Amino acid sequence: MSNIFSLGHALLIGIGGADIPCTFDDAVGLERLLKDPERCAYPSSQVHLLTGAGATRQAILDGLDSLAKQATPESTVVIYYSGHGYSVKASTGETYYMLPHGYDLNKLY
Repeated sequence: MSNIFSLGHALLIGIGGADIPCTFDDAVGLERLLKDPERCAYPSSQVHLLTGAGATRQAILDGLDSLAKQATPESTVVIYYSGHGYSVKASTGETYYMLPHGYDLNKLY
């Protein structure tokens, strides 16, 4: 493949950390695959990687906002998250959360 896939956009998130370092490796591996000109050929400038301390709540929200602004109806978009999740049971049902780097369980909402 010699053509860049100009319609490809991605936000890749690997939380990392001492207890789940493989999430960092997973996100980096997917970044390499998407940017590989012989495989997916996504433009480097359209593949955004957030890992470790760079994968904060605000960075993830900013990344999603940027992705929404860059993508068009014709775009192919990949959003990849590798990290911890958490669920909370309440009288209204169960709510699930994806946990960013530096999360605080007392501030989930």
